[in-house]
Amino acid sequence: MTTKEVVQSIVIHGFLGYLWVLFITHIVNVANSMDYMIARSLLILAGTLLFWSIVNRITPFHSYKFTHPAKIAGIISFVLVVLLQVFGLTIV
Repeated sequence: MTTKEVVQSIVIHGFLGYLWVLFITHIVNVANSMDYMIARSLLILAGTLLFWSIVNRITPFHSYKFTHPAKIAGIISFVLVVLLQVFGLTIV
C-alpha cells in the first residue's frame, strides 16, 4: 500500500459520492412523479443497486478486503461527501 493508492481512493470515492447524490436526486424526482408508492420505492432501490454494481466494477479497489486502508479511506470520503451534500453545503 502506498500513499498514492490512498489518495487515489479518496479522490475516486469522493467523486463517486458526489455522482451518487446527483443520481439519487434524479431518481427521486422521477419516482415522485409516479402515483404508486411501491413502484417509487422499487425504482429507487433498483437505481441504487444499479449504481452500486457499476461502482464495484469500475473502481480499481474492488479486489481489496474491506479492512484495507485504501478501501477504508475511500469509504470514509464517500460518506463524507454524501453527508456534506445532503446536510451541509449544496453544490448541486
